Amino acid sequence: MSISAEQRNEKACQGLQELSELLKQDTGLHAPPSEDRRPFTIGWGLVAALHRQACAVVLLHRNGLGHEAAPNRRLMIEYMAQLQWLARDGEDAVDSMNKAFQYSHGKLRKAVDTGGVFTYDDEVSAAADAVAAAVIPPNSANEFNLTTKLLGRLGNGLPEIWTSETQHSHSGIAAARVFFDDSSEEAVQLYDAPHYGDAPNPDDLSPFMALMLLYFGMEAFNDLMVGAPWTDGLQRIGRTAGLLDSAADE
Repeated sequence: MSISAEQRNEKACQGLQELSELLKQDTGLHAPPSEDRRPFTIGWGLVAALHRQACAVVLLHRNGLGHEAAPNRRLMIEYMAQLQWLARDGEDAVDSMNKAFQYSHGKLRKAVDTGGVFTYDDEVSAAADAVAAAVIPPNSANEFNLTTKLLGRLGNGLPEIWTSETQHSHSGIAAARVFFDDSSEEAVQLYDAPHYGDAPNPDDLSPFMALMLLYFGMEAFNDLMVGAPWTDGLQRIGRTAGLLDSAADE
């Protein structure tokens, strides 16, 4: 028996609450030894950020602003994908992420120096110089710093969903056209809320999407913890929310 979008979202919100309870556990007890801890520590930062984005998506949905949650859903896809990357490639993924951080940090330093409006104090300047001077060896995983490459590797419709969310996250015609209809020769219709016409409304299942992305991000982080302590809880939540079937028990 099929369920309505409203029922699915209600179940999703319940699932998100249960995932939040898992996150409250003392995950530090399951950290790997210090020499193998980099993927774990970065993974925790990503999964904590992913959780807060999920909360933001639900909050916006409940206040009739699901359309405006597109940037949050888009960012959730990126966080989840990077967690999957860490779980698969471990230290290589960390080195590649550091390489990307070094590049973006260098762009910020150049913008500050060129703009002439802001300045670094001595301590921040020294830290920026240290980042720029760090030697990070070449890595075959570097290509996955490009979101399109990483999502292409993961597949499962993620590149298409991310591209769709991107259209509504950036200024342009795709973002503007949901607020008007100029298809009639007689008059232009202007809206103060998004209208999708015959296209599906991404807000209809926004909380369910938030649950799904947080779930698979937490599943990846679970693999980075010693003993994978969330396994039973994740399987139970996944089955209840419709993300898994009975085969997950086998």
